[in-house]
Amino acid sequence: MYTSPQATESAPSERRGLHALVRTKDGWAVQHAIITVTDGYGNQVVRAEADAEGAVMTAPLAPGVYTVVVTAVGYSPIASTAIATTSGTAELGVLVLARQGGVELPPPGVWTIDPAHSKVAATAQHLGLSSVQGRFT
Repeated sequence: MYTSPQATESAPSERRGLHALVRTKDGWAVQHAIITVTDGYGNQVVRAEADAEGAVMTAPLAPGVYTVVVTAVGYSPIASTAIATTSGTAELGVLVLARQGGVELPPPGVWTIDPAHSKVAATAQHLGLSSVQGRFT
């Protein structure tokens, strides 16, 4: 007998394990983020990688309190506390990573640039490892 993948997926209320979304301050998914979960004794319980949407889902956890550390190349690490319920579920919501050594984007809007005293430059970074710089003239 064939069962479709949709039929085997759990409904959101039935999901178990640790669930989180890893995002930048601008709301972009951090798909290469690593989540490390440790118990109260400092023992690593789970290590998982965020998917293409920045989502992390793990196997069910034993009930209790855990420390969750999120790391990603080019971003400052963060730590959070997770409490796993008796069903083994721990919801962390959205975890926001800040660019390491980066500059915050200005607010959206229209700007007037004085060409005699200003320049517009752009830097594109790939995973924080290399960058390409350009200037508008």
